[in-house]
Amino acid sequence: MRLVVRIPPLLLFVVIALVMWLGRGEARGAEPLLLPAAALLLAGALLGGGALLHFWRQGTSVHPIRLDQSRVLVTRGVYRISRNPMYLGLLCWTMALACYLGGMMVWLGPLLLWGWLTRFQILAEERALHRRFGDAYADYCRRVRRWC
Repeated sequence: MRLVVRIPPLLLFVVIALVMWLGRGEARGAEPLLLPAAALLLAGALLGGGALLHFWRQGTSVHPIRLDQSRVLVTRGVYRISRNPMYLGLLCWTMALACYLGGMMVWLGPLLLWGWLTRFQILAEERALHRRFGDAYADYCRRVRRWC
């Protein structure tokens, strides 16, 4: 089970964040929203870190491209809030950067990340996980939302 589009989500995040940073010139004079930026940065760290911790404890792979390495369906901890807390964490970080940079154009970064991850990463993962875990995964999907 491999994904058709093979851009690792972390690399996608880095590229989008870099483009947001380099394009920040349009936001000159816009006030950074430091408190929301800090809150989103913390939320992203807790979501992503919590997700990695649960994967590590279960002894399963976090590799987003080789889905056949998933051995356990993780549904505890942050996975009760979101089926994709690692991706939600990356989204929180791009929103934190947008808050920090200010301006309207930088919000295209989080929107692009959300759309790309949903279309090219999450939907493929969901199909693969449903094939691998069957009814258990379908039940989990009924209980927990894709993003939050």
